Amino acid sequence: MSTPSPDLVICGGGIVGKACALALAQTGLDVALLGARPAAALPADNYSQRIYALNAASRQLLEQLRVWPHLPPGRVQPVRAMQIRADGAQLAFDTPPAQVEALAWIVESDAIEGALDLALRFERRVQLDPAPAARLSRPADGPGWQVQTADGRSLHAALLVGADGEHSLVRKVSGIATDTHDYMQRGVVANFACAAPHDGVAFQTFEDGGVIALLPLAPLHGQPMVSLVWSAPGALAHELLALPPDALAQRVQGHLAAMRAQHLGPLRATGAAAAWRLQRQIARSAATDALVLVGDAAHRVHPLAGQGLNLGLQDVQQLAHTLQQRAPGQAVHDARLLRRYARSRAEQVRALAIATDALARLYATHSPVPAPLRALGLHAANALPPFKALLTRYASGLPYLA
Repeated sequence: MSTPSPDLVICGGGIVGKACALALAQTGLDVALLGARPAAALPADNYSQRIYALNAASRQLLEQLRVWPHLPPGRVQPVRAMQIRADGAQLAFDTPPAQVEALAWIVESDAIEGALDLALRFERRVQLDPAPAARLSRPADGPGWQVQTADGRSLHAALLVGADGEHSLVRKVSGIATDTHDYMQRGVVANFACAAPHDGVAFQTFEDGGVIALLPLAPLHGQPMVSLVWSAPGALAHELLALPPDALAQRVQGHLAAMRAQHLGPLRATGAAAAWRLQRQIARSAATDALVLVGDAAHRVHPLAGQGLNLGLQDVQQLAHTLQQRAPGQAVHDARLLRRYARSRAEQVRALAIATDALARLYATHSPVPAPLRALGLHAANALPPFKALLTRYASGLPYLA
């Protein structure tokens, strides 16, 4: 059984896939989004486990898509400052880029998806399809891709967009190779109520037990809240996950002094912990014949900079810009367009992958760089306001906008 053919098919119904469908539809294209399922309801008495730090470029995209106003305002927390400590040294960021209200905004994954779902409900150019793609093939009689869904339907895509995550079927079928490194770590996440306000400050410390970050959350029922992201070596991650929630809170509390965040304690667990495997995985190209990759299908980086989702949303923004700028009569799968998109994303992805990988290795347990030398570098960076301003601007994503 076949269905009417859209201009393009997006495989993957997560945040990046939904944002991509909305962005491309708003350029005038007809889009089919496969694997589109509604977001989970937000818990009333806690925060979801999956939390993201959205940078200025991501906020700009969500505003352009008319999604940002539909985020629950009481669950969005601006990050006003960030304090990074390691080896007795400190690097502090407390000045957002010019004309930007905050360094970042902390938002739950389900809140972002829920706002995207609402916007997609009113976008007539998007066909939402809960069935994922099961088979992909090149048609024998023309360009594009033939897509068979898991429930047996078939549709033709002039352009196929892979937004289907780290195990992307689209990338596998495309033949695009990846450069992969397993950090042998897991990102342990959990939420805690804290004893005092965090004032919108994010805290991060590099220790032998990994990278520990506490992200500020908006108060819940008047209670200050923080979200833990602990990039822990495998054995330690298993140990942390096995702890009862209250014992994990005590364990994290023992690291507050290293972050100079003692005022947040005592911490109280508000739910169970979860974990994700940490890996760097970069596709060697973001495009090939009538096919492009976005989000985790194209790249995964270490989360210590909190830029994974931001990279994916900037993929969406650049792809929409590239396709909108095509010449009259130029097909959406034109190889020149797709090469332009791939080139436009290569610099930022490569730079962030190198930077996060270097930091992860620099502060690894068996790092060859002595702690005093690392501390000297952090002190020097903190003493150079122009350098910090440059880092802050690039973390915002703004220099990479089309």
